[in-house]
Amino acid sequence: MRPFAALPTLATALLLLGATAQAQLYGPPAPPAPPVAPAAPVTPPSTPAAGLALGAPQDTLREYRLSETTRLRYDDVQVEVSGGTPEQAAPLQNSFREALRAREGERTLTYKQFLKVLPADGTPGRYLWNSISSEGGRSVSSRSLRTLGAAGEGSLAYQPDAVPVPGDPTLALLTAQIQAELARTHAELLAGFDPASFGLLTGTAQSGPLSPGPLRPGPLRPGQTFTRVKTLQPAHPLATLPGQKVAGAPLQVEQQLRFESEQDGQLVFFRQARVLQPGQVVTGSADLLLTLARYVYDGELRLTPDGLPVSASRDEASVIRVTGRMNQGDLTLTFGLTVTSTSVLTLTPVK
Repeated sequence: MRPFAALPTLATALLLLGATAQAQLYGPPAPPAPPVAPAAPVTPPSTPAAGLALGAPQDTLREYRLSETTRLRYDDVQVEVSGGTPEQAAPLQNSFREALRAREGERTLTYKQFLKVLPADGTPGRYLWNSISSEGGRSVSSRSLRTLGAAGEGSLAYQPDAVPVPGDPTLALLTAQIQAELARTHAELLAGFDPASFGLLTGTAQSGPLSPGPLRPGPLRPGQTFTRVKTLQPAHPLATLPGQKVAGAPLQVEQQLRFESEQDGQLVFFRQARVLQPGQVVTGSADLLLTLARYVYDGELRLTPDGLPVSASRDEASVIRVTGRMNQGDLTLTFGLTVTSTSVLTLTPVK
């Protein structure tokens, strides 16, 4: 019997994709994570603050060097398989533990990061992010188009490479899932230094039917805070199963950028966070309970007065307890583990 053989084809492909890719990129087990702040009680999201106008002209081009190091560790792992025979139970249990080992460890990615201000085309402002990394000896480019809004709202659209849509419905669905995950991970990467991710950048309206006049946000005040909500998704072997549903509120935190002061012609923001929802229940292919034990979000973002990043640092860490159960034929897999993840990001200017 092959472990997880009874799972749907899409789930098996996603599990194998995650395990294989991370097994190639992760190094040895990571050292213990640094101490992090305890989770706070549930609180409502903050009210958005007035932002900063984009003053950079069309065709402005900026180049940066970007580095992100992530670490993933599993502790207090408990795995039990009931039902069936010992010969059936052992492969399923071993497969689960092997999937954990494939994901655990440290990964560092470096990028050439570019930003280009595009023609507004009747919007309050547009610019393109292009993140170029080298993985496995080949260059990989991730592009996302940011369109600013009049009051902090706006959009970020991932720009995938043109690929033929597979004729097989299952493969087409898998392709769509992968593209959605690429868009999500690129947006999360950009949130480390793109002020518009926090509704901080409103842009300057251009002439056109959608833009009646220039936007003039007021000056930033020390202590003024800009926020974004992040849903935490701890990595474990059952996280990508199809048919999963969150029962109630998802596991969420509010990340904040707090304006401190202007230093040497740069606008300086510090990072902080608070917990919105410390627990989550998932039902479907597997029944899961997620509990946030600790979370920290720290670092700095520096912007030019016209709204472009100068440099950034971001330290993020979480400790999440995951318990769950999954039925596979006559077998029932019951598990519990603590997921400790850290991410350290730095952005430095080139020109």
